Amino acid sequence: MENVTATFVIPNWITEGLKNQAYERVGGVIREVGSKKVVSWLREVSPSLIQSSTILSQFGSAASILNLGVSVIGFAIVIQRLEEIEKRLKILEKDVNQLNQKFDLSVYANFHAALNLARDAFTMTKPENRVNMANLAINRFLEAQYTYTGYFEMALEEDIQAANEYLSSLFLTYIAKTRCYLELEETETARRCLQEGAEFFSKSVKKFIDKAFLYLDKEEENQFYKNYSLLIPPTYLTINDVITGVLGGWTTLKPKVEPIFSGISIAALTVPLVLPVFPLGVILGVGALLGINSSEKEDKPQLHKPLQKIETMIETYRRFEAYQAEIEVISKLESSFQDWLQLTPSAEVKLDEVEFLYIIPSKPLDLQLCSYSIFEY
Repeated sequence: MENVTATFVIPNWITEGLKNQAYERVGGVIREVGSKKVVSWLREVSPSLIQSSTILSQFGSAASILNLGVSVIGFAIVIQRLEEIEKRLKILEKDVNQLNQKFDLSVYANFHAALNLARDAFTMTKPENRVNMANLAINRFLEAQYTYTGYFEMALEEDIQAANEYLSSLFLTYIAKTRCYLELEETETARRCLQEGAEFFSKSVKKFIDKAFLYLDKEEENQFYKNYSLLIPPTYLTINDVITGVLGGWTTLKPKVEPIFSGISIAALTVPLVLPVFPLGVILGVGALLGINSSEKEDKPQLHKPLQKIETMIETYRRFEAYQAEIEVISKLESSFQDWLQLTPSAEVKLDEVEFLYIIPSKPLDLQLCSYSIFEY
């Protein structure tokens, strides 16, 4: 493929660009911060790679249920991830049943069967058999998708831990469906599938973050705003944040407003924010002392490592969204999906000594992607 270069060695200019923040990593894409033009794609050499000791740990969270590229998260990997979710849900089953929430492993059995159908379909030699079996698999993926959506909405109200697993399962249904379309060389349909998914997940991940945020302590809240201050627009500062600042003091409010109002003095900022809401703050404070509107968190199943769960979900969403860039470039370069899969450097290396393949276009690419912010309120 003449318009891109594949290499196992990260170029120095990419490393420097990430360090000085001229470039940013969004999922498996490295792009210019200002123009958002793509300068490289990352592809794991080992598809089962989840954690990394190099570029991911240096320039962002490595934790995610998804791989960096849609080209390396095949059906076998999806099956592996699904089995991991099932194991965690079995541990949660007791709590889920106590909440009278439906928990049916047969849905996961159906998803497994669909994945096996899809995997077998693309080993067949006759085109009509490949298409027929792939369509059967896609229909089952759709069934699982609708079921997990219902599960997620119910669990979000009663068991945030289970909601996390159902939302992760939903990501896998969209990926499996997209992969089927790509294997059939239906690139445009795959692109639409990801666009639809990005819109859906922007809302669902936001709901999850809102709920999971209730489980953070003050130190974790501060860490969250420190990590994601550049992604959070001013609208994220809600009236509740201001009230929290009144009751909890500037230390509580500062991490939320400092990235937004940088350069404005503390005094100039605090007075106009505090005065209008002070009576309401007093009322809420007194109400809390009297036990009015008290939190019911203690009666709900707790979320293990809530900040880690939030960050993992954000990373998963950004990887999913970045898959659009991968499919967009396949279309733009008029490449087949199979040709894209075969990209590899000419130099021979020991695969156990490298982690990533870097796919670099001859010039930064301006790709029109359908993007939805999970931080817009």
